[in-house]
Amino acid sequence: MNKRTIFKLLLCIIVSFILSCLFQYTKSKVIDYYVIINILISLFSVSLAIAALMITILEKYKEKATKKQSWAEYSSDILKEICENTIALLFLIILLALASILEPIIALVPKFDVMTTILLFSFIVSFLAMFDTTISIYKLVVHLKDILAPDNDTFIPSRKEIYLIEAYRLLDNKYKEQLDMQLKTLSLQQEIEKNESYRPETMSTNSTN
Repeated sequence: MNKRTIFKLLLCIIVSFILSCLFQYTKSKVIDYYVIINILISLFSVSLAIAALMITILEKYKEKATKKQSWAEYSSDILKEICENTIALLFLIILLALASILEPIIALVPKFDVMTTILLFSFIVSFLAMFDTTISIYKLVVHLKDILAPDNDTFIPSRKEIYLIEAYRLLDNKYKEQLDMQLKTLSLQQEIEKNESYRPETMSTNSTN
């Protein structure tokens, strides 16, 4: 947990404490244990579904990424944010469950409504987590748009290449096969010459000369 996350949690605790002191939520239809726990469980289920969907989408478009390393790093960051928000929702569900079990003890705390503070804290953090998940999805969609967009650096053949293509089309099948074999031979010869040029013996001989 980084400093930024700790600061957000402390801020949420302070805001929840202030709100619990300033207002009464005994008759509130939202700040209620059963309402908050249902909201958390629903958001947790949605967050799990989003995480599974994001994994499927990232896996599907992985092959279309031109820069594999940057795509992997960016995808990992997005998934990390979504997973952290999902874990935060699970933590809030556990917190409310413990608060419900310990409610008789919590009610004994004088001049301080601990249960209301916990409910407010859970309510605020849960929506902050889903807001952060929404932003992560938005960033992923924008990133996917850049990948799925057509590449501007399209191959434009030269006049000579166009002429060779047209000449190839005019050849009979027999001569096309001969030309294919010659091109394969030239390509293989080029690779052999490249490999020989990188051999240590060749490099040492060149340096000696």
